[in-house]
Amino acid sequence: MFQILKTFYHFAAQKKLAFAGFIVLVIVTTILGDLTPYFYKLFIDEIPNNNYQKLIWILVIYTGVRIVRLIFNILTNVAGDFNVIDAAANLRSKVFKQVQDLDFVFHSNKSTGSLISIFKRGDSAFFNIFDVLHHRILETVTGMIIMFYFFSTVDIKLTVAAIISMILTSLAAKFLLQTNLAKRIEFNNQEDNISSVITDNMINYETVKLFAKENYEQNRLETKFTDWKKALWDFANSFRVVDLTIGSIINLGVFAILFFSLQAAASGKINIGDFVLVTAFINNFIPRLWDLTWSFKDISKNYADIEKYFGLLDYEIEVKDPEHPIKIDDVAGEINFNDISFAYKERAKNTIKEISLKIKKGESVALVGRSGSGKTTLVKLLMRFFDLSSGHILIDGIDIRDFTKSDLRSFIGVVPQEPILFNNTIAYNIGYGKDKPNFSDIKSAAKLANIDDFIQSLPKKYETEVGERGVKLSGGQKQRLAIARMILSNPDIVIFDEATSHLDSESEKLIQDAFWRARKNKTTIIIAHRLSTIMRADKIVVMEHGRIKEIGTHEELLKNKESLYSHFWNLQIKLD
Repeated sequence: MFQILKTFYHFAAQKKLAFAGFIVLVIVTTILGDLTPYFYKLFIDEIPNNNYQKLIWILVIYTGVRIVRLIFNILTNVAGDFNVIDAAANLRSKVFKQVQDLDFVFHSNKSTGSLISIFKRGDSAFFNIFDVLHHRILETVTGMIIMFYFFSTVDIKLTVAAIISMILTSLAAKFLLQTNLAKRIEFNNQEDNISSVITDNMINYETVKLFAKENYEQNRLETKFTDWKKALWDFANSFRVVDLTIGSIINLGVFAILFFSLQAAASGKINIGDFVLVTAFINNFIPRLWDLTWSFKDISKNYADIEKYFGLLDYEIEVKDPEHPIKIDDVAGEINFNDISFAYKERAKNTIKEISLKIKKGESVALVGRSGSGKTTLVKLLMRFFDLSSGHILIDGIDIRDFTKSDLRSFIGVVPQEPILFNNTIAYNIGYGKDKPNFSDIKSAAKLANIDDFIQSLPKKYETEVGERGVKLSGGQKQRLAIARMILSNPDIVIFDEATSHLDSESEKLIQDAFWRARKNKTTIIIAHRLSTIMRADKIVVMEHGRIKEIGTHEELLKNKESLYSHFWNLQIKLD
């Protein structure tokens, strides 16, 4: 709990002077509001004296205090908003940056639906906790201190009874709300499961429809609701226990205070004005004790939400940037894989085993092999999605770990096998490859990628929305758009990951011509299953079980009829 509050106030109190002013305003506003019972006592004490002028002065002062309190209350709300709005924005930005910076492992294992729920509930919890701590608990504690003071001027027994009642209420609330919190956490987990199913369905709706699985998906969701409803009932019923227990303690506390007040009034120790003061404070005391209890409840509820939100900040970034990175604007593109090995955490055996490979500046190198042979992993290691188990990767003689990840990846342009597009326009998606691109740059890149003619045929042309993940485009169109995006980024090193896999033969030919023009003088790595796309490569690297099996040009490798490359080539000829 302490760590959560520490993180909370790190953001909530960033503007230290403004936050201190807000706290002072809350306390002063509460004091002004809680003077009302004292004015009731003054009225009651003065009425029998028939001093009309003094009564009017008391009324004027009372009204003035109420007006000042109203002004202070408005200032308190403004000051609170001034602090919390910026704090919430800074926090969300910080968490977003953290999630952006987290490693490939985190993002490949995350549930998008659960993560969105954590963001939404966490942001809401931050506002709620700020309100509960400062507008409710601080006001309640301040008001009770004022009440204790006035009670002590009447009869110390009243103060003792009120303090005991508050302590018992707090202890019972702490115990009961621990159970309530556990129920809330379990309900949140079930809610995340529901969100995960719905989000998964929304993202993969096309697959659902292709296999006519609508009923299956409906049943899958309804099955999840069994545990969800049980968790919700358990959570709701925990409130009933809180109501019964806390309500009983509060009523016993009120009984004790009124008992001592009546006893003092009957013995003549207090007058009517004192008794009115006590009863007026009791009218505040009962709802405040309840408010204190439900404030603890709200903190418990929101604690469960904000704990996961803040928890995102605790994830350790495994692939770290160097403390003193090397800063250069561009690279020539010479790449050296020096005796590198790598194994994924969930696998006992190495995926990459003692590979050494040199790629010269401006050279085109194709990686070929069966699925799982390590081709894509080699590229991910070059981009530092993971760190090596052993060995070094150098670009222009500089270890890639000496660059920041952002700088390293800025040298590299990638066309992935499955391009993912933003739910925005064609122009936006192509222009994403360059800071502040102009339209002529976007159009030139589209022409080079052989997609401009298609775009011009659309009613809105470059302003056409592509839909979520580019769903409105065909596979080949997405591929060509991704190629245009890469061309616009003008990288020093180009990576094509099966970049023509979704194209028909005619488009493939056009894209290949465009690709070989675009990669002129750039170091290029091509991951390919279709060997026709790599015949012009300067060097072909055949991989098998995480090792380099063969290296050579297309012609050199085909000369060896027993080579693995010849085997792959003969298979594709038969299939074609």
